[in-house]
Amino acid sequence: MIFVISKNNQEAAGKGMSAVELMKNRAVLAGLAGSDDTQRLMTMLQKQGGVQQAAKAAAAGDPSHLMTMVEQLMSSKEGADLVARIQQQARKAGVE
Repeated sequence: MIFVISKNNQEAAGKGMSAVELMKNRAVLAGLAGSDDTQRLMTMLQKQGGVQQAAKAAAAGDPSHLMTMVEQLMSSKEGADLVARIQQQARKAGVE
């Protein structure tokens, strides 16, 4: 989730958000990262293997490997359901 926090904060900064708003988003995202659904999603990604290398590549500007892993995960009902619930939680928390 670290790469998501960075990307969201960069996008938010580009939209003129204040430092307080950025910190609020970071706190909300950190809370989402610790949720049961997110932990289950991470377990599923780790079972696929290569998640650490994919995350490092994404942080360096190449998200293709990570995106492939997420696409594979979302092809399963459980993975798609987890992602949908996490997205719903994020929307409720005011993070888009």
